[in-house]
Amino acid sequence: MAQPVYQIQVLTPQGEALNTQVVHALVPAETGFIGVLANHAPYVTSSPGGRFEIRQPDGTERKFRVGPGFFEVAHNKASFLTQSFTS
Repeated sequence: MAQPVYQIQVLTPQGEALNTQVVHALVPAETGFIGVLANHAPYVTSSPGGRFEIRQPDGTERKFRVGPGFFEVAHNKASFLTQSFTS
């Protein structure tokens, strides 16, 4: 049985750095890390930046670094706004 997916994007001043479907994301937040699955309750937080991980529907896990910013999830779409993003 396939796991539910949702859309996640990372936006920087230079443009869209990431836009893909994921099963899970691990996002740095002010209070630590938050794990986000499909159908997550609406949520907004600031972020100090740091490790940002995703798991794609095919099982591939990818790790990135994000700068400080803001993260929002609602209606099966998540967005991270930040100054920097590196893979």
